[in-house]
Amino acid sequence: MSRDDATPNLSRVFDDVHLVNDDGRAIATFTLEQGPREALADALSWHLTNRFQAPELDTETVLELRAAGALADRMDKHRGEGGRAPLRGDSTQARSLIEAAWAYNAKRATETYQPPEERARLEQLFALVDPLFDLISDLERADKVLRGSSMF
Repeated sequence: MSRDDATPNLSRVFDDVHLVNDDGRAIATFTLEQGPREALADALSWHLTNRFQAPELDTETVLELRAAGALADRMDKHRGEGGRAPLRGDSTQARSLIEAAWAYNAKRATETYQPPEERARLEQLFALVDPLFDLISDLERADKVLRGSSMF
């Protein structure tokens, strides 16, 4: 079985991906179906609640929290909307989504009973990780081009 057969590739998951220049940084714009979009939003919200519960946060962590919170707000804007909805983000935000998906799966995917909607969410999150890594790779190559670096 090839990698494409085992996991959905970027073009089969994220429809109509465009990389755009936003003040010298590559940004991906694309649409995503309601189920996977809401699974990512749920995982990101859960991760924000769990990861950033600390009495003191250093500056870097606060900036990461703010960026992830802004992404969660943008994703929640389309919550409950059927069909595809637009998403926009850079490689750092895509990494936040991967981190949230893995953390959610690690904590919530247990051998005990899971309601069907939770099992579906876990499966969707697992299926999104490889395409998100592919998206990060594309964004980082585009960032190199925008900075004038050679890709080889």
